Amino acid sequence: MAGEQFRKRRATDNISQNNPSPKKRKSTSTRKIAPNFPSFFYDELSEVPLTVDTLRELDRRTEERVRDIKTAVSTTRSLLRFSRRGGPDLRHLRGFPSPKPSSAIMEKTPSSISCRSRVTQSTRATGVSSRSGRSSAYDKGFQQHLIDYGIYPNGYEAGDGRPTFEPSDLDNIQEALYAKRASLSLSNFTQLAFQDFKSKNNRVTFESDVISTIIPVICGDSRIHSQQNVLFTELEPITSTDAVKPNPDFFDGAFLVDVNEDIRNDIVLRRKVIPTKHHSVPVASNFFMEVKGPDGNASVAQRQACYDGAYGARAMHALQNYGKAEPEYDGYVKTYSSTYHPATGSLQLYAHHITAPGATVLRNARELAKEHRDQVIQAANEKAAKAKEQSDKRDQESASWQDAHDALQEELAETCEH
Repeated sequence: MAGEQFRKRRATDNISQNNPSPKKRKSTSTRKIAPNFPSFFYDELSEVPLTVDTLRELDRRTEERVRDIKTAVSTTRSLLRFSRRGGPDLRHLRGFPSPKPSSAIMEKTPSSISCRSRVTQSTRATGVSSRSGRSSAYDKGFQQHLIDYGIYPNGYEAGDGRPTFEPSDLDNIQEALYAKRASLSLSNFTQLAFQDFKSKNNRVTFESDVISTIIPVICGDSRIHSQQNVLFTELEPITSTDAVKPNPDFFDGAFLVDVNEDIRNDIVLRRKVIPTKHHSVPVASNFFMEVKGPDGNASVAQRQACYDGAYGARAMHALQNYGKAEPEYDGYVKTYSSTYHPATGSLQLYAHHITAPGATVLRNARELAKEHRDQVIQAANEKAAKAKEQSDKRDQESASWQDAHDALQEELAETCEH
């Protein structure tokens, strides 16, 4: 029996060894993702779209509001407890002279705060721009941001269905673009070369593969000064300081030495023309290309191309009006951008041009004047209709009274005759 108990005990021990108690799972805290834009970026949008970034911003604000409420409650309780005990003893400060402003306090002058604000904005912009390669930064919220600043994407229509302005030289552009090139003739770009291009296109996996293997074939051999994947750190923001900095996958421009030294030293102009501090990077860029991998978002590439082209159009306009007292707007296209998506093999080309701000102001003024005109006319019409209704009612009442009076007089006359 002792042996049987021993065997049972051993069996129990074996069971406990074969089935160990489950270990506690380690609590894994959710990793917070850094936002693409600061909070006030969303406050400036005229219309906030439903995107992943906006939902994250909503969650962040909700958490902050709850945290502020908890902090306020705990602070109030501690103050109540402190006040019930009589508060601090300040008798030792009686007759104490006022302290002189220290250097730390002097640093809080408005100019210093403004300087720190500029440093903070610069740091914030750099931090955001360092993530400009993330496609999520170019969502629908960013497109609305561009529209709010007067940068309209291809096919944009105003609220009344009115399309944007067409460039003045559209026919000439199309004629120049469709001109044949000897380098793409069947004798130079053979069927074998085309099959090789298709094979390379099918093998690409990442966006970097497209830039290194596909774009050189599309662009061909050229002496045009170009560069790939450069962050434009020195350009003045075309929208707001919190927006991402342009980072085109491919772009053309001029050599720095081709630009006059006086223009290079012009502080205002150089911030629109010279994108970086590197002397070898093309300047006055007016051709851009954005690409995506096979699984990339084509809409994001379009927004990036629109953003790049806006900077290029501004650079061309600044150089065109250099030395002029008033800027001129000829409506001609001087900047182009392109997108390529290997999954569909689609290559798209866009033209960018600047329209006179006066036209925008004029159209807005006409619409605003029409809105005011319709409002006052409607209000006046309502008052006139109401007054006429009251007048008709009074006339009707007066006529009814007169009829009743006449009937009464006739009845009295008939009574007297009898």
